Amino acid sequence: MISAYLQLALSMAFVGINISIGKEIVEHVPVFLFSEFRFILASLILLPLLAMRGEWKSSWEKSEGKTLFWQSFFGVFLFSICMLYGVQWTTATSAGIITSTVPACIALFSYLLLREKIRSHQWVSILLSVVGISMITFVGGGANLEMAAMFGNLLVFLAVISEALFTIFAKRLSGRITPFQMTAAINTISLVLFLPFAIADFVKTDLSAVPLKIWLLMIYYAVTASVLSFVLWYRGVAKVAASTAGLFTGFMPISAALVSILFLGEHFTWAHGVGMLFVLAAIVAGTRSRMAQPVIDHAENG
Repeated sequence: MISAYLQLALSMAFVGINISIGKEIVEHVPVFLFSEFRFILASLILLPLLAMRGEWKSSWEKSEGKTLFWQSFFGVFLFSICMLYGVQWTTATSAGIITSTVPACIALFSYLLLREKIRSHQWVSILLSVVGISMITFVGGGANLEMAAMFGNLLVFLAVISEALFTIFAKRLSGRITPFQMTAAINTISLVLFLPFAIADFVKTDLSAVPLKIWLLMIYYAVTASVLSFVLWYRGVAKVAASTAGLFTGFMPISAALVSILFLGEHFTWAHGVGMLFVLAAIVAGTRSRMAQPVIDHAENG
């Protein structure tokens, strides 16, 4: 179980770090073109690995294929568009305000769609998570009430809903499709979804003007966001309840805040420290209790 917690935490840490990185990338490369590059590179890595691991599957059951499509549509296509455009209108710190609602969204959807019972200690941990992350993200001018920032925050909130649905769909496929199969399928479907929009961006973009630093950041983003974070999340979510997995999304805004502090020059305050303690307390409260049993006991060992 500890390994599952570490996988979930690291997966969300990658996502949080990439919020700030993505904000810098889309200042030089259009959102759709950048996303297409990401999925092309990820597919070039994942498809050969899939074949080498002997996990290639030539056909999917209709229900599995439909779930994979909607998982890709909500959790990758809409999430990427809403998050990358959202941080263009607002700050990376402001985005953390919205991402603090991910655990609550996952808990709600797990109750409505998976019929998972949400016990009192889980609601307490969700509340601690929301309070802690809100303390982090409201500090330093993160809550900007200008119309542009409000629009950006709305887009980020839509990304949060997409992330919650992504987790629910991943849970439905746990034990039926391996983490590598899901990751490869999601990236391939996303490549197709982004392709027509990426072509339009490509025609009007001068790629020779893109700095080498941005190319390197795009490679890092593709490997961590499209390969590592997916595989880690799928492995972790197969072993715990969806509502428990949702608690680990608290690492997303924490890592985003740390990157903003260390690399974007934002100040670390007492509220950041207290907020992080709240989030850690939330994770401990949600994972230490033996009442939260995993829905699937035969986790994939791939």
